[in-house]
Amino acid sequence: MAALGVAEVDNAVSDRKLIEAVQNGDNKAFGPLIRRYQKRLFRFVYGLTGSFDQTEDLVQEAFVKAWGAIGTFRTEHDFYPWLATIARNLAINQIHREQKKESLDKLTGKGFDPRSAELGPLEKLLDKEGQKRFYRALKLMPVEYRSVFVLRHFEGMDYNEIASFLKIPPGTVDSRLYRARRYLMAALRDWL
Repeated sequence: MAALGVAEVDNAVSDRKLIEAVQNGDNKAFGPLIRRYQKRLFRFVYGLTGSFDQTEDLVQEAFVKAWGAIGTFRTEHDFYPWLATIARNLAINQIHREQKKESLDKLTGKGFDPRSAELGPLEKLLDKEGQKRFYRALKLMPVEYRSVFVLRHFEGMDYNEIASFLKIPPGTVDSRLYRARRYLMAALRDWL
């Protein structure tokens, strides 16, 4: 049998086996878990914070906390929801700390603006401004609405998955998502 490459090993070994290996003292087995989930976790946390730098720090901190608590993880559960819960809690704590420290003016001055090579200069400017405004509005949205919006639109979860993940009734998911969308529409009305 031929030796497997790193990417093949990552995909071939289940989360459960990797976690059990880490729990049994093989710290290197945590690396494939990081590679497997870091981009997905980054998208999720970025949707909550709207800050590239903060997201990098929070994702790293979430993996460190997960590694530190891996001994308590029960392998009959899925790893990503557990990891995402750690990251969400860190992000929410960070958001609350910032809300106490920063004024509204400082919050509205922030935003991430990825560049698109396919767009012309005017389109880039408009696209950049639109993304900044969207993430600014998303960042200012109350965190309970923002969490539901990000899970639905960035993570692609259905209502029941969101309800289970956040431990709230599906009806609450529906009402929070409705309020999140209304909030965004109101915040971006002049741009739309």
